Amino acid sequence: MTAHEKHIRDHLAASLEILEPEHRLSLVATEFHIVNPHGADGFIDILAKEKNNMWVVIELKRSNTSARQALHEVAKYTELLREQLNIPKDRIRSIIVSTTWHELRTSASNFARDWGHDLRGYEISATPDGKISSIARVPWSPEPFEHRPSRVHCIEVYATAEERERGWREIVEAASEAQAHHLIGFDFDRVGAPELVDGEYMLYFAIGRINPDLVALQESLDVVPGPDDEDDPYFDVPDYYRDHPAEYRALHHVCLSHRALGVSRNGMPEDFIRVCDDPLWALRSVRRSGAYAASELLTDEDLYEAVAGRYGGAQVRRQGTAAPGIRSRWESERESILQALAGNDDWSVLMNQWLDEAEADPSCVDVDVYVYNPCDLLQTLVYGVADTSSPFEKYVPMLRATATYTGGRTRTTLGCLVWDGRQRSDLTRLMPPPLSDPMGCAVYRHSGALGELDPHLIALWGLRYALMDVNPLGIQHGVLEFWTAEEGEVVRVVSPGSRAAYMRSDGLMPHMLRDFVHDHFDQIQTLVQEHLRVTHLLSPGQHAGARNEPG
Repeated sequence: MTAHEKHIRDHLAASLEILEPEHRLSLVATEFHIVNPHGADGFIDILAKEKNNMWVVIELKRSNTSARQALHEVAKYTELLREQLNIPKDRIRSIIVSTTWHELRTSASNFARDWGHDLRGYEISATPDGKISSIARVPWSPEPFEHRPSRVHCIEVYATAEERERGWREIVEAASEAQAHHLIGFDFDRVGAPELVDGEYMLYFAIGRINPDLVALQESLDVVPGPDDEDDPYFDVPDYYRDHPAEYRALHHVCLSHRALGVSRNGMPEDFIRVCDDPLWALRSVRRSGAYAASELLTDEDLYEAVAGRYGGAQVRRQGTAAPGIRSRWESERESILQALAGNDDWSVLMNQWLDEAEADPSCVDVDVYVYNPCDLLQTLVYGVADTSSPFEKYVPMLRATATYTGGRTRTTLGCLVWDGRQRSDLTRLMPPPLSDPMGCAVYRHSGALGELDPHLIALWGLRYALMDVNPLGIQHGVLEFWTAEEGEVVRVVSPGSRAAYMRSDGLMPHMLRDFVHDHFDQIQTLVQEHLRVTHLLSPGQHAGARNEPG
């Protein structure tokens, strides 16, 4: 014979001290009637208060069928109590007491993690007369581990497709030894200019995040330094790898265990995008291991977007969309945008304001933001001038934000480097000392410290990052509003015209980086050639050389 829910409730109400003795619960009422002006009224099984004067909603369930109602009821009653009794959010919590948690634990765990109130669960056993014979706290399921790709990537080149196939198998095996069970690989074939590369079959792979519970198992690897080991294999690595130490240890183990054609180098989301954009490499297929291979929901396009950093992680180039009304996705998107703008204080300030405005407008239904933020003006010039096969703008910092509103109205804002229009007679003299020396510049770039000097160089050359709202008919029809940041504050000029700072004489557009390069081309070409000569820094797929002028 099974105990009736009413009998269990009455026994629990009479002995609340067995539920949470440390909180000294005291009974307020059973079957507490609460009016719902928005729908059906309800009855709280047990309403209690605890020693710290918090109100406690206790819902009792005795079967899987009734347990399904528990989350709906605690959410409903908590909200109604706040509305009718003016109880502050931090002074109310809920408890679900159930004889079975088979149906309830998964959904309650998710609810407890995301809800703004404290929610606890207890599993009980009861005698036929309703007396509680045992009680135990139900642990919520942990946050599901996300097997999303890390920023730890690798690029390998092979002589034949067969070697690449064998290489993938070896990589998967070695990665698994290092607890990196989830990999995404992309096969690229060379479709032109084979003389410029060491192999025509590329394998680009990304290591999925390693579960922290498995990190301890990496201690047996030969790539983990001791606490006093001066020969630390992680000393000379890109800064962005330091955010993924376990994944980098796995990559280090893979590279020690597996040898490609002799061509293997670290990568990151921006490298993946660069390879995908290169017309001389064609993406042929996508490879998967671990959770990625087991998933029937993740398409190849999903994996492509994830490795490219479109869902977070990209720190130079990223693109994503979100609706401000969907809070969780919107907040994640904002965080991802600002992450990509790191190191660019002006764009960060300006975009924060822009995103605030989109969020505050209830008619805004979608936001699409593209960011290319290299924070390396010299490299922009070297690539932009040396790569004669691509438009100069391919390498120029750029931001594009589009907001779509109900009714189809759109707002388009562009971010760019603008110039004050004043010529400089000696650009080299106006460079911070480490940047005027190509070798010193390469050292700073490798160490990750170049971003600290880049804002100084931009300011000395009369450049700055700005935003501009463009005419709905197109950028050729002019700028509606011009945004700059002055000491962290947003300065906006509506219909700027020819007299506003940075604007051309026609008043339609500001002076852009292209104009700056055009007016200083001889100096910049000399600077670029010196950097190419000293550092052998070539644009992707190109021999050293310079265009006549950006175009």
